[in-house]
Order: sequence, then structure tokens, then C-alpha cells
Amino acid sequence: MPPATRRPSVRTTTVRTPSPKTRKPGTTRLASVSAIQRPTIVIEPESLQDFNESINWCIYGDSGVGKTVLSSFAPNAYFLSTEKGVVAAKRVGSQAKVIRAPDWEHVEEAIKWANENLGRKHWLIVDSVSKMQELLILWWLRVQNAENATRDIDVPQLQDHQKWQRMFLRFINDLVNAEYNVIFIATSMHKEDPEGDSIVLPNIVGKDYTISNNFCADMDILSCLRVKKRQNIDDPREAILINDTFPPYMAKDRFHVLRRWEAIPDGDEEDGYFDIISDMIGDIMALSPEERKAAKAAVTSPAANR
Repeated sequence: MPPATRRPSVRTTTVRTPSPKTRKPGTTRLASVSAIQRPTIVIEPESLQDFNESINWCIYGDSGVGKTVLSSFAPNAYFLSTEKGVVAAKRVGSQAKVIRAPDWEHVEEAIKWANENLGRKHWLIVDSVSKMQELLILWWLRVQNAENATRDIDVPQLQDHQKWQRMFLRFINDLVNAEYNVIFIATSMHKEDPEGDSIVLPNIVGKDYTISNNFCADMDILSCLRVKKRQNIDDPREAILINDTFPPYMAKDRFHVLRRWEAIPDGDEEDGYFDIISDMIGDIMALSPEERKAAKAAVTSPAANR
């Protein structure tokens, strides 16, 4: 007789789903996830005549070129200021009000106040968004240090970067979607694109210039303020506001109503210096609801047009 053939042994494992009493914290059954009720959303189409979304504008440039003074003559303006340079707006007679933000906690409270008190006719001037990014990072490091005293209060760890970057983009998104209009003031950053060409854009750090590029994509208007070089210190100061990408300067006007560049005279009220920003805002507000909505729908990154 042939030898008996042994059947291969089969090991079976029984998987038990832990009960709610024995389940470890943080673990959730998939069935419970699907059981979460979604919020009820009611769709109510609105008339184009009622459409009047807020405007988001970033004015960036090197320190000292006049960004704060230029923006301070926006109508019904409120500064959310981290900068001492806001005093320059006071010296030239700006009637804007100031909310000081020395740290991130003040920034958050100021945004809450703006959400409750400002509307479609107001302009919140965030001066500067570059410094507010730094305040956010410092706040996050303070929180980590409070939870773990061994954490450095100045130097972020690798896992911190994604967190504060996402928090910052959410902060920008909330302002972009606010009921009031916003002017973001930023310093400039010099980078190279993948082809090795120079590029100048707002100083928003993170992932080389990816975070800055995402920020720019959220803006309706992106303008670069720069001052021409002078041969002598006594020569007149010539500044220009660039509203359309002109390499290496990144810029855009989603509404297509502003000039490609605007000369900023070195003068006083008689030269129209203080009327420039209000005139530009007036041109934008003069657009019909249909035109503004169509422009808002054309969401493109300025870097994509390079």
C-alpha cells in the first residue's frame, strides 16, 4: 500500500472586533464612520444682481518702498498691523484705524472682531502677512514647549512644518472668504523657477515657493510695488505698481480693469498720490456683478502664465 499522505495543516486565526469597552482610544470601527450623519445642506440660487463678493488684493515689495502708505488710503480702512511702520500712514494724514497685533493671539482675536464688525464696504489691511506667518510659527512652538519642556521654543522640528503651513493656508482662506475686503501687505522674495529663471513674489515661506504660489492663486489682484534706482539721492523718487506679470515680477489682475503698471508720483495730495488706491478700488467696484463673478470663476495661478 502506498504511504498515507498527510494533509497539510491549516492554521486559522480568529479576528475579534474589540467591544466599545475594550477598544483602545483613537481606534474606530469603519461601521461607526459610515454612521456619522452628514450635515443638511440647502441650496438656494442667488441673483447675479445680489452677487458682490469681497475683493482680495496683495501688494508686495521690498521694505520701505511705500506699501503701507499707499494702501492706507483705501476707503473705510482698518489696519491689522504687526509693523511699527504703520506710523508712516499717520504722518501723511491717513484716516484708517489701527488694530495692533504683537503676537498670534492678538491676530486671532482681531480676526474675530473683524468678522463681527466689518462688512462689504470695509477694507482690512493685513500688514504684514509675511510677519504674521512668523508669529504663527512662534505661537505653535510655544504651544509645543508648553506641552513638552524639552521642545525648543525657537527651532521647529520636521513634523511641525506641515502643521503650521496648513494652519497658515487656512488662515488665508478664511480671510479670502470673509465678508469684508482685504489688502495683504507682504515683503518680496527672490527665487528661481525650475528653468533657472529668476522670480520675485510675496515673501511667504514654505516648500521653496509653493506656499507663496498657493497664496498668490487665492488673490484677485497681485501687485508688486517697486522703486526705480536713482543716480543721486536728490533725484525724484519714482515708484511703479506692477499689476500684470512682468518677469521676474509676479502680478495679476483677475478683473482686467487696472493698468498693467501704475506710476506712483513722489508728491502730495495735489499730485493725486493719495487718490491712487481709492481710484483703483473705484474702478474695480464699478464692474457689474456678472463681470465680477466671471472674473472670480477664472481661478488661475500667476505662475502658470509665466
